[in-house]
Amino acid sequence: MKKLYFVLVAFTITLAAGAQQGPGPGHRPPPPPMGPEQRDGRPFRGGKEANKERIEMYKIQFITEHLSLTTAEAEQFWPVYENHKKAVQEIIANKSTDEILLQEAMLNARKKYKAELKPVLKTDERVNEALKIEREFLQKVRFEMMRRKGFQS
Repeated sequence: MKKLYFVLVAFTITLAAGAQQGPGPGHRPPPPPMGPEQRDGRPFRGGKEANKERIEMYKIQFITEHLSLTTAEAEQFWPVYENHKKAVQEIIANKSTDEILLQEAMLNARKKYKAELKPVLKTDERVNEALKIEREFLQKVRFEMMRRKGFQS
């Protein structure tokens, strides 16, 4: 009986030791902790707030270049743009369950924005370009995010 018990214990120990081999073929090591550098070696540049600020900076640059704003025009344009942006954010924050009312409010805000831009940008072409420019910027940002995540080549 002792021999049988000894053989079972030895067999169990052998199985347990063999089961604790290294990682299998599909195993990836855990990522290193995020410190001052990201995993790919690039310096870490902050969180969501830093990214929002950088995107906002790029948006200002993009809009200024695409509309070819002079310094005087930019001084008049950006307060109008910020007021429109706040109005849109307020509409979204107070969105009602009625989709038609929401769309009407957004349309009225855009009409007001267009009327306020006309004295600043002078021509209807530039005003229309200003109305389209933010959507164009958002498309570029979305495309770049998808490209970086590997969804598009």
